[in-house]
Amino acid sequence: MSKLDEAQVSVTFSSGWDMLGLTDQLVHLQQQAYRARGFGDFWQHMLVAEGAVDLAVDAVGLQPYDLAAVMVIVEEAGGTFTDRHGERTFMSNTAISSNGLLHHCARPLAG
Repeated sequence: MSKLDEAQVSVTFSSGWDMLGLTDQLVHLQQQAYRARGFGDFWQHMLVAEGAVDLAVDAVGLQPYDLAAVMVIVEEAGGTFTDRHGERTFMSNTAISSNGLLHHCARPLAG
């Protein structure tokens, strides 16, 4: 999907989003989507790679070992993988993956 109101979004809420003051932006993102779910952890990114989910936002507090393989899989499937600031990295404590068409929808999470 190329439009958020037609897309399926997965979000993993965590207290880290609260500490960053960005929980309201996550809720707003979900409200704009056609369907929102919380599959959580690496699985939501695998669903992005598969094409079953269009945009996935992971919890705050991740480790590089949580994300290194996920980044490769999402990108090899043709998707986009960054941290919440839009940097292509697995060394951050946040992760966003998308079909590449909706990655810009996560920009408000940069804080």
